Amino acid sequence: MNENNKKNRVLLVDDEEDFLTASSQALQRRGLEVDVAPNGVTALEMADEQQYDVIVLDVKMPDIDGIEVFRIIRRKYPNLPVILLTGHSSIDDAFQTSKDGIADYLSKPIDMDDMAARIGEVVLKFKQRESEDHEPPPPDSSVPVRVILIDDEVRFLDSMKRVLERRNLDVDTAESGEQGLTLLKEKLVDVVVLDIKMPGLGGLEVLRRIKTYYPSVQVIMLTGHPSYVTAMEAIKQGAHEYLEKPPDIEKLATTIRRLFEHRQSQIEQQQAELVKDIRRRYPD
Repeated sequence: MNENNKKNRVLLVDDEEDFLTASSQALQRRGLEVDVAPNGVTALEMADEQQYDVIVLDVKMPDIDGIEVFRIIRRKYPNLPVILLTGHSSIDDAFQTSKDGIADYLSKPIDMDDMAARIGEVVLKFKQRESEDHEPPPPDSSVPVRVILIDDEVRFLDSMKRVLERRNLDVDTAESGEQGLTLLKEKLVDVVVLDIKMPGLGGLEVLRRIKTYYPSVQVIMLTGHPSYVTAMEAIKQGAHEYLEKPPDIEKLATTIRRLFEHRQSQIEQQQAELVKDIRRRYPD
């Protein structure tokens, strides 16, 4: 099937069974491929198992509400668009104004033609963005910044690698702390972007080993669950930045470059001190 004619695949999430049945049938008649989930837990499981073009998600649900489901999806799959459904005329002002990565809002009751059209617009917009991410980066004669991303969420790694490479960063990825430390043995690295919560070797232990064996490497810690105590512990162990997941891409790229420049300045200063010491010890 031609990619342009491929049906958009939708995950529709709502605890109202009648709404799910009627809406899924109506959207299928309008050329969409629709799966349904009756609650947030099921939706998250399905998102882990299947590839969707968009998730349409009700705000009010009994187990995990739509906002929390959205936050989890946004953290794990930052390139997966989410449309929020609400039975109220407005929702929390913070979401209304910032949208925080939400692709669109729809208010119930919903016109099915409008929903199908909005789904199509959102998917097209995100696919165009992904297409731009795959374009070759513009030429850049500056010194390459060598980055390792360490995170156990593979789709998050793939997404972050693409968007950072578009910003002329040299990016490798590791799916575990152990794999990340192995990469550090094999490659020269300027900046490590490190998730705090990982199975096996956790982020704080990986940070401790990096600062023990590679003290000049700059480290940015990422967390989906910000905590003052954890932040202070990470900074105490030598982390240079502490950012919430999913990070703002421009802020992350700017931070990586700033830390790279700081590292280069430290190296140049150390080299200058070494030259001064040699001249002092061996005068002409």
